Amino acid sequence: MKTNKTKFKLARWALCMPLAALLAAGGCMVGPNYSPPATTMPAVYGEPIERPTTTASGSPDETTSEIHWWNRFADPEMASLVQRAVAANNSIKVAQARVLQARAAREIAQSLLYPEVNVGASVMRYQTGEAVFATPDLNVQGNLFQLGVDASWVVDAFGGTRRLIQSAQAQEEGANWDRRQVIVVVAAETARAYVELRGAQRQLEVARATLSEQQQTLAVTREKQRNGMASELEIARAKTEVQATAADIPPIQQAIREYIHVLSTLLALEPMALSSELTPSAPIPGAPRELAIGVPSDLLRRRPDIQAAERELARSTAMVGVATAAMFPQMVLGGAAGLASRKTGDLFNGNSSDNPSDYYVAGPFINWTLFDAGRRKAAVKLTEAEVDAAKASYSDTVLRAFSEVESALVAVDRARAQVNELELLSASAREALNIAQNDYRMGLLDQFTVIDAQRQSSRADMLLAQGQIALTADVVSLYEAFGGGWEYAEAAPATQPTSRQQAAGIKPSGAAVEISMKG
Repeated sequence: MKTNKTKFKLARWALCMPLAALLAAGGCMVGPNYSPPATTMPAVYGEPIERPTTTASGSPDETTSEIHWWNRFADPEMASLVQRAVAANNSIKVAQARVLQARAAREIAQSLLYPEVNVGASVMRYQTGEAVFATPDLNVQGNLFQLGVDASWVVDAFGGTRRLIQSAQAQEEGANWDRRQVIVVVAAETARAYVELRGAQRQLEVARATLSEQQQTLAVTREKQRNGMASELEIARAKTEVQATAADIPPIQQAIREYIHVLSTLLALEPMALSSELTPSAPIPGAPRELAIGVPSDLLRRRPDIQAAERELARSTAMVGVATAAMFPQMVLGGAAGLASRKTGDLFNGNSSDNPSDYYVAGPFINWTLFDAGRRKAAVKLTEAEVDAAKASYSDTVLRAFSEVESALVAVDRARAQVNELELLSASAREALNIAQNDYRMGLLDQFTVIDAQRQSSRADMLLAQGQIALTADVVSLYEAFGGGWEYAEAAPATQPTSRQQAAGIKPSGAAVEISMKG
């Protein structure tokens, strides 16, 4: 009879647990409810562009092209390098691991909503002497066998746990946006390094062409000396020009090797891995004439750093509720039940009315800290200050995003105008050099004029190469400022090797989605 009463009490306690859960789920949540910050967006970008070379985005084709913005440069090698970098870069893998960490933290927070159940068993040998009970000649010893289960559940009456879950969810989403920001940066860094590599190779070609022309001038000067039409000073002057240009070549060669090392590292390869693929020279990737820049409101959607800052604001807002909930009482529902006996034969003697082995204990536990010297109030103030900091950081991130786009727009526009002028300068300097060289061979011009024409032509070609590098790099920076490219990593197709990669024995990389996570 006693055992039946025990079972009834345990059943009643078990029914109370889900009832309390329903009450807790419908309870209040202290702390502020989060709402996304309102941001005023201009209708168009404000930087005046004298040469209109941009178009507004909107069509599916334009949107797709901006997601795969590296394809707009019509350079298969560049596109392949960017895609392989997104698929293999170690910084992206680190950011992916951060997402997994945040996801695990969110799962831990969610587990706090549910009871914790433990099962245990023990075997103990005990002995009690007369000193314990102050009874002469008492010496009790024996064994104790025990099987039991215990459960405890912290009732989320004031929403502290649910606020913690909101915070963990926002942190996970923010970590995913941080990963996407790393993808944007890696893609842009890879494209810029490739542009710089091709630019350095172009500068090397210009230097070698200048060196060849100066060597020809030296040969003509020597021929004139043999005919008595040139002096030793002119020979020395021509040699000086040759040696000066030859000295300019090694630093350019060094830069080429360093850019190859940088690209290899971005692709998570050893520094020399891309040497055979990238050593042959290729033209500087040309900047597209038209860019789908969209409207300013697109930045809030496309820029991962803005999205990450917004999620940080949501996380810190939820933490105010966590700190506020600590100001209120904490209620814990707990209980334990099991079997205990000094003899193994009686351990499962739960039905016996003479010597039952079952036991149970159950009930609520309430804890309320009345004095902590202001610690919990200070914790609330701390989280509120974190919210203020997150708001300011979000606003600053938005402003910096607009500033970067406006600066990139004017940089592209002015770089394009500069390249147009430098192309004219290079053509006129080359024409002047050809005339000067022909007239010098015919004895119509002095050596000074030829040397000056060579310098001017070489300088014009170098400036043109630098201008082309700057223009293409500015376009890459513009795409980076728009925050495009991470969408590609969410579902990227397998890349196909270029002919140069096939010759180098490089296999196509797998889809970038293999290392990405949809958040």
